[in-house]
Amino acid sequence: MPNRLANETSPYLLQHKDNPVDWFPWGQEAFTRAMLEDKPVFLSVGYASCHWCHVMEHESFADEEVAAILNEHFVCVKVDREERPDIDDAYMTAVHLMSGRGGWPMTLILTPQKKPFVAGTYFPKLDRGQVPGLMTLARGVAQAWQVQREEIERSAQEIDGALRQAMARTLPPETEAQLDTRLIEAAVGAFASEYDQEHHGFGSAPKFPPHTAIELLTNVALMDDLGSEPRQIAMGMSVLTLAAMCLGGIHDHVGGGFHRYATDANWHLPHFEKMLSDNALMLTNLATAAELLRGNDDHLSSLFRRAADGIVHWMETEMMSPEGLFYSALDADSEGHEGAYYVWTEAEIKGALLDRWEPFARAYGVEAGGNFLDEATRQRTGANVLHLVEDDGGAFASDLQRLRTSRERRPRPALDDKVLVGLNGLAIRGLLRAGRPDLATRCAEALLEIVRVYEEVPRQFAQGKASGHGYLEDYAALALAMFELGFVTEDLRYIDLGTYFTDQMMSRFYDEEAGGFFSTSSKHEALFGRMKPVFDQPVPSGNAMAMQCLVYARKAEQLDQSATALLPWVLRAPTSCAGLLSAMTVFAGASVEESAPDEVEPEGATEVQDLLTIRIAEVTGRLASRELVAGADGWAHGAVELDIPDGLHLYANPAPDRWSTATKLTIVPVRSRVEYPESGDGMYRGALRIPYSVCLESGESGADYEVEVTIQECTDSECREARTMRFSGLVVR
Repeated sequence: MPNRLANETSPYLLQHKDNPVDWFPWGQEAFTRAMLEDKPVFLSVGYASCHWCHVMEHESFADEEVAAILNEHFVCVKVDREERPDIDDAYMTAVHLMSGRGGWPMTLILTPQKKPFVAGTYFPKLDRGQVPGLMTLARGVAQAWQVQREEIERSAQEIDGALRQAMARTLPPETEAQLDTRLIEAAVGAFASEYDQEHHGFGSAPKFPPHTAIELLTNVALMDDLGSEPRQIAMGMSVLTLAAMCLGGIHDHVGGGFHRYATDANWHLPHFEKMLSDNALMLTNLATAAELLRGNDDHLSSLFRRAADGIVHWMETEMMSPEGLFYSALDADSEGHEGAYYVWTEAEIKGALLDRWEPFARAYGVEAGGNFLDEATRQRTGANVLHLVEDDGGAFASDLQRLRTSRERRPRPALDDKVLVGLNGLAIRGLLRAGRPDLATRCAEALLEIVRVYEEVPRQFAQGKASGHGYLEDYAALALAMFELGFVTEDLRYIDLGTYFTDQMMSRFYDEEAGGFFSTSSKHEALFGRMKPVFDQPVPSGNAMAMQCLVYARKAEQLDQSATALLPWVLRAPTSCAGLLSAMTVFAGASVEESAPDEVEPEGATEVQDLLTIRIAEVTGRLASRELVAGADGWAHGAVELDIPDGLHLYANPAPDRWSTATKLTIVPVRSRVEYPESGDGMYRGALRIPYSVCLESGESGADYEVEVTIQECTDSECREARTMRFSGLVVR
C-alpha cells in the first residue's frame, strides 16, 4: 500500500511511495506527530538520480525488518534536496559540523523541535567494518531516547547553537584589501597550487568538473590588465582541463553530454549520473572556449565544438519536455546496476561495428578484460568505459552513431523529470553561447508562462504543477537568462524582464543593511537562520549570479555594497568563491584597479614556478626529519611541524567539542605513538610541533612509513572542510 509520498510531485519522493517505511513529506504534520507520540524524527535527504540513495533504499527502506524498527521508534521524513535546498543546506551544515564530511543520502535524527543530534550520510543495513548499520543505529538511538533523554536534549541544544552560528555565516573582519590585479594573480596561484599537471583538473580522485573555476580562469586569461604569465597559466589550466574531460570517460562519447564526476584522477571512470546542471555549465564553457580558440588552435576549437554539439543533442533528444523545458537528471543506474546503460564489452563492440571494431577499440581504449572498475569494490567488471587516447578529429562519428542505435535498445536509466527554474536559466545561457537561440527562446517562453500562471517564480514544475517559492538561485539564473537572451536576440522585452526579475530578487533576498543576498526569502521556512550563499557548488553561488544581475540592471549602489561585503570571502577562499570573483572582475571590470606602479615587479621578474606555488592563508607542514634512527629498544622519535598562518587556527587533540575535527596523526604501517601538545583553549595557532615515535620490530633493519595529518583550518567565523596532508618517512637502525 502506498505511503503518504504518493501524493507528492517530486520524482525522488515518488520513488519511495511504496516503501514499507511510513514516510511523511517535510511539514508540520510530521513534527506534530513526533511531539504527540514523543518520538525522534528520522530525516532522510537525497535526490532522484543519486546512486547511493538508491542503494540505501534497496538495502534498508524497502526492507520490512528495517521499516518495522523505524516505524515503531521514529517519525520518518523524506526530503528531496533539489525541491527543498533550504532544508538540505541547513542539515548538510549540521552533518559537516558533526561528522566533518557530507554527501547524499543524508541521514539525521532530530528532536520533534527539528534539532539534530545524530548526523551522517549512507548507512548500510547491517554493520560493515567500522561503519554501524542502520539497524544498529536505529536501535541504539531508540534506547537512548528512553534512558538518556536529558543528555540528548542537551547535545541537540548545543548543536542547534553551533548550527545557527554557522548558518549566519558572520563575515570575516573588515580588511583594507581591494579587488586589484594582485588579488586576481593570487587567486590564479591558488588554483595552480591545486592543479594536476599530469591529468589536469584540480586535486585528486574523485574529480568533479570545475565549472566555475574554468569560467573564471578563461575570463582572467582575457584581462589586459594582467601580466602575460598569469594569463597564460590561467588559460592553460582552463583549456587543458576542458580537453581532458572531453577525451575522458566522463564524456558520453556515444550519446553526448557529460557524467557527474570521475572516480579516478584521469577522468576515465565516471559516476554515471547525467545532470542538467553540469551539462548547462559545460556547454557554456565549451562554446566559449571553442570561439576563443577559433583561428588560434583550430584542433582544440573543433574538439570543444563537437563536445558542445553533443550536449545540445543530448538536451534536445533526451532531456526536453514537450513545452521546451529541460528535465533535471538521468539516473546512474539501470537494470539494477550503475552505468549498465553506458558501458560496453569487447564482444558488444565487435557485434555493433563488425570489421571496423579494431581501430575503434584502439582509439577508445577498449580492453578484452574491460577497463571499468566498480565504484564500490574497485574490481573489474569486464565492461569498458569509452574514452579517447587522443582526439580522433571526429573520424569515428559513424561508428558512434551505430553504437548509439544499439544502445537505445537497452533499458534506459530513470529520468528525473522535474523542471527546476534555476537550472533552466543556466540551460538558456548555455544554449545561447552554443548558437541555439531557438531552443533558448522556447525554454524562456515556457518558463515565463509558468511564472504568469503561478503569479510568482516557483522552485519547480513537476507532474504538470508549479510548486514552491523560488530561491535566490532561481531568481538570479532566470534574470540572467532574460538579460542574455535580450542581448543575443536584440529583443528589448527580454532585457526589461531581466530588470523586472532582478527587482523582484532584490525585494525578496537583498540584505539592505549589510549588502549581499540571502538564499531564502521571508516566504520560506526559517531554519536556524538565513544563509548567504558564497561558495560554489555544482553551480555558481547564488550571490555570484545575483552580482551579475546587478551589473546588467545597473544597480551601482547595491553592486558596490555587495562587493564590499562579499570580498572578504573571496580573499579567504578564492578557489571556493570562483563565481563571485568572476562576477566581480569580468562583469564589474571597472572595479578592478591596477597595482600601484612602485609595487609592480619589473617585466620578466616573476617566474612561472613562483606563480604555481602561491597559496592563500593555508596551513603548511613537513616532517622535522624524514629519516629517523631507532634506539636499542627499536623506537625512533620524530615530529611533524606545521605552520599556521595568522588568522587561522586548528583544533587541538582532543577537540574542544564533538562537532570540531581534531588535529590527528595517523602513521602506517609501523607501530607508533603520538604526543599531542596541550592547548588551554582547545586550539593550535602559529608554529606547531607534534612529536611522534615509530618502532622497528625485532630483526628489521629499516622500514618506510607514511604520516597522515588530518586538520581542519578555521577562522573566527568559518571552518573549511577537513583535509589530509601526507608525508613519507624512513626509520633505520
